Order: sequence, then C-alpha cells, then structure tokens
Amino acid sequence: MTTAPPTSGPRIPRIQRGLVATGPGNLALKPVPVSKLEADEVLVRTAAVALNPSDHKLLDQSTTPGAIAGADFAGTVVRLGSPDSHLHIGDRVLGCAFGSNPGNPGNGAFSQYVVAAARLCVRLPREMDFPTAASLPMALFTSAFIFRSLGLDFDSPVGNEPGRKSRSAVTDAGEEPFVLVHGGATSTGTIVIQLLSLAGYTPIATCSPASAELVRSRGAVATFDYNDPTVRDQIRQYTRDGLRLAVDCIGSPETMALCYGAIGDYGGRYAALEQYPRRLTIRRRDVQHDWILGWTLQGKEVLLGGAYYRPARPDDRLMGEAWAEKMEGLLATGRLVPHPLDVQRTGGLSAVIPKVDVLRKGKVKGSKLVFVV
Repeated sequence: MTTAPPTSGPRIPRIQRGLVATGPGNLALKPVPVSKLEADEVLVRTAAVALNPSDHKLLDQSTTPGAIAGADFAGTVVRLGSPDSHLHIGDRVLGCAFGSNPGNPGNGAFSQYVVAAARLCVRLPREMDFPTAASLPMALFTSAFIFRSLGLDFDSPVGNEPGRKSRSAVTDAGEEPFVLVHGGATSTGTIVIQLLSLAGYTPIATCSPASAELVRSRGAVATFDYNDPTVRDQIRQYTRDGLRLAVDCIGSPETMALCYGAIGDYGGRYAALEQYPRRLTIRRRDVQHDWILGWTLQGKEVLLGGAYYRPARPDDRLMGEAWAEKMEGLLATGRLVPHPLDVQRTGGLSAVIPKVDVLRKGKVKGSKLVFVV
C-alpha cells in the first residue's frame, strides 16, 4: 500500500511579515495573513527575492494600499494544495508572483511565505543557491512571451551549442537569423540573449560601451552603442538589411524608433516590454508590433487600470507551464549564466525598502538587486 506524500511540512504561522503598499510609492513591513492555497498551488517559504522595475512602477502608478509587493522569489516548498502535485515538500524552487495585484492583494514575493502556481515553479539544480535563483524568474518568463511574440522556436536547446543556426530561424530570403535585443545589458536582456543563442538564433544587441563586454559574454555576436546617432544605420549595415526581429527591453518612443529603423526593408516584428504610443506604429506598416504584459502569465484577469487591463488568458498560463518545464531542464545543464548580482545579505525584507527608490531613480546599473530573506 502506497502512502500519499504529505501536503504540509513545518508548522506554518497564520500571520507573517510582508512589504505592503501604504500609499503611492511607499512600502512598509507589516504583519499580514499567510494566503490559503488552491489545489493547483504550493506555499513557498521565501529564501531570497529580487527587485525589478515593475515593482516600483506598480507601486507608483497603480497603488493598492495593503497589497504585498514583489515578483521574483526563490525558496522551499512547505505546503501543497493537493497531494497530486508534481512538487514535493522540501523542493527548492524559483517562481514569479504578481505582487501589488489589486485582484489578489494578499500575495506577493516580498513576504516570508508566497503562494505560487505549482506548474509555474521551476525546481533548482542542487548547485544553484537561492540568491542566484531569485534573480531569474521575471527574465525567464518574460523570455517566453518574447519568443512567442517574435514567432521563435525553443524546441530542444539543451542539446544545442550556443550560436548553432536553426533552419527554422533562417528567413525566407536566406539571411542570418538575427534578433536585435535593445537594452542587452538589462537583466532580461542578458537572459534572452543566452536563450536566443541556445535556440539557434543570432542575437545582436544595443548597450552602452561600458556594458559591451558583459553583453558579448552572454552570447551577442555584435553590440551597438544606443547613443550613437548612426546606430540604426550601423545595424542595417551589419545585418545586410536583413534584420526582421527586435525586442525592446526599455520601451519608449525613442527606443521604438531605433528598433523600427534598424529593421530591414523586408519588414518584421517588434516586441516591447513597456507600453508605446500606437500612433508611432504607422511609421512602418510592414512591422508587426506587440506590447508584452507578463502578468497574464497567471492566466487570470489583470485588474490594472487603463491600457494595463487584460482579460483572463488561460493560454498564457499553459505557455508558462510548458516554458517552466523547459527552463527546469535548461537550468539543470548549468549553461545559463545569471545577470551580475548585487546581493544584500543583511536586513531581510526591510533592506528592500530603500533600494526601491534607488532603482526608481535609475541608479542600479549592470547588476540585479537580490535580497536574502
């Protein structure tokens, strides 16, 4: 007779500490309830969290008083929503929460315990520590949307050599399968560059000259200074007017114009990680455009205001679950290099509060802020 695996580990308190919004732009460490689980969820004891620009944007622009903030986390599974879960008590995982969420204000990464969809968790290889793992979730899952938006494949990269050309990546005109990553030195940029290379594409990137070595070390075959007034012409010359695909990790009218200008005369696709003025899209009707809002990953309605609202998208959840499985296999190979980290090992969740403003002011350069909880 087999015994069902336990659904709970150590005793879980009913009240925990979490960073909650107390008003626009402000966070405070407060006592908050530990959220209850649905059948397809797990409870994770947070070991490390990381800061993303979206953390302060949600806090500043769409404040939900009392909502727990934070997206990136890594930790240990301590409770299962169902004994049928593929995860087990004690599994070390990384994941991405929708913090500052008006539709679910009681759950966010910046807390001692976080509820996560089990199939959107990625188990860690034994040699990966929690701070490294916490730096990855947003970049990994955003990359899934980028691949889909640009029409790219990520079939079986575990066996691929970086830079190997995939036949499906070659354009109809026979050009090199270039993909431009604007903002290649961002934490998402360095991860998506590696994934593109592993999947057989040829990533090129814009960045500052100071970041060129980092970006090339992650797999970009060429880098271009985004401040150079001739950068679009340089990219067109390098790609022999064959660039068809661009992802904009910054997202502004200026960066959109740069990407649109770099795409060759055949046209192509453009994906941005921030909202852009729709009126600018008429400049190139031969370029398909997409604004990626990663919160649809959860498959639920995104109850943000204005253009940030999204209806429930179950297909995005299914895509995320399949991607999580692929990323688990990739991480096990040890071939994905994290973004440079700035790990705060003291202060716990309280250490996050002053760093939010540092990130807000654009003073975080070349590294990702990670906090040991």
